[in-house]
Amino acid sequence: MNQKIFQVDNLHFYFKITFNKNKLFELKFSERRKTLLEPQLSLKIDNSSKSALGKEVQNQLNAYFKGKLKKFDLPLNISGSDFTKNALNEIQKIPFGKTSTYKKIAEKIKEPKSARAVGRVSGANKIPIIIPCHRVVGSSGELVGYSGGGGLLFKSYLQLLEKK
Repeated sequence: MNQKIFQVDNLHFYFKITFNKNKLFELKFSERRKTLLEPQLSLKIDNSSKSALGKEVQNQLNAYFKGKLKKFDLPLNISGSDFTKNALNEIQKIPFGKTSTYKKIAEKIKEPKSARAVGRVSGANKIPIIIPCHRVVGSSGELVGYSGGGGLLFKSYLQLLEKK
């Protein structure tokens, strides 16, 4: 496993990705680089451009935040139960600039009474932004919960960014 910490152009957040040669496992972000540094012996911080996948994640995030990328094309490691995988795969289908509700996601994965469980899955999303849980809202359209850094304020920012 490798880790890479970087900033996206014109954004004050730092991003940390965890990946291997073939798949992205996790994306975290914070206003402070220091909060992303975790002393772990088994993972190395790779700030070089040697890793093709690490560089591609950085390039796609840069393009997204500049408004030039509407759909990520990255190999992801989505782990968990079948329900978790189905919910996250359905969340990935929400188009750029659009929103859906936890209830609609539950219905699409043929678990119509599991809106709260979809909310828990969305809240535990390890690859926010790329798996766009910021596009999932409450039944009446209100912003609720966000697994990425920055909380609801950042969720709102991402939705506004996509509506430009």
